[in-house]
Order: sequence, then structure tokens, then C-alpha cells
Amino acid sequence: MINVLERRRYAAIIVLFLIGFGLIGLASSVNSTWPLFVTVIPYAVIPWLVVHADDRVAGEPAPGEPPA
Repeated sequence: MINVLERRRYAAIIVLFLIGFGLIGLASSVNSTWPLFVTVIPYAVIPWLVVHADDRVAGEPAPGEPPA
């Protein structure tokens, strides 16, 4: 189950990076700056995904240990 969660988290990070790069490309193609202000949102979610997933894994007991 943790392997599936790791794959989903990795896929979400890739999608967020692609959204950010897409917004930069959009800003370049329409010669406007407003997409650059929106680009911060997907790039800000990436560290949250990493830290949130690490907290969940750290709280789980190791295999063979009784739950706390």
C-alpha cells in the first residue's frame, strides 16, 4: 500500500511541475505576466506534498512493532 502512495505522490509532483512550466509557457506565448503570479501555487504545493507524506510515514509503526 505504501508503494502505491509513493507512486501517486511522485506522479502528483510531476504533474505540478508540468502545470508550472505550462503556465510559464502560457505567459510567454500571450506576452502577459499574470500566469507568472499563478505559477507560484503549484510550486508551493510540491514541498507540502513531500513533507506531508514524510509525516505520515514517520507516524506509522515499523512492521512487527505494536501500535502506540
